[in-house]
Amino acid sequence: MKVLKMNRAQKTAWFIVINFSVAIIVSLTAYLILFPKFGASRAVPLALSFLGLCGFSGFAPIIFKKDPGHVVCDERDIMINRRAAIAGFGSAFLFVGLACMLPFTLMGSEANISVNWLPGIFCGAGIISSYMHAITILVMYGKGDDSHE
Repeated sequence: MKVLKMNRAQKTAWFIVINFSVAIIVSLTAYLILFPKFGASRAVPLALSFLGLCGFSGFAPIIFKKDPGHVVCDERDIMINRRAAIAGFGSAFLFVGLACMLPFTLMGSEANISVNWLPGIFCGAGIISSYMHAITILVMYGKGDDSHE
């Protein structure tokens, strides 16, 4: 049986993916439960408050500390992190573009975006950027050769 040894970036990425997935599932579940009882005006803010669980991913550097006397990263790790950052930025850019242009596309020139939606768009872009960054790290390390583990 082969034991997989993960580096700090992989452990942090798994922690973020699991944390964000749980937060999204809990938020959607809360919305589906609250919407029939209270309507959208009360269900949406309560359900979105569960996305605050994503904040627990900030504890990842504390949980997964650097090993003393161990190489932190090499050229391959830097390249993977750079590509993951680009993927995160690209997905956030796509999200903002869709969030801003979808109303215009669906409703035409009469479409308006309320200022109240802007913090949500900004928060959604941050969540998507972090989530995609972590997923890309996991995919890129999964595609590598076995000699690096």
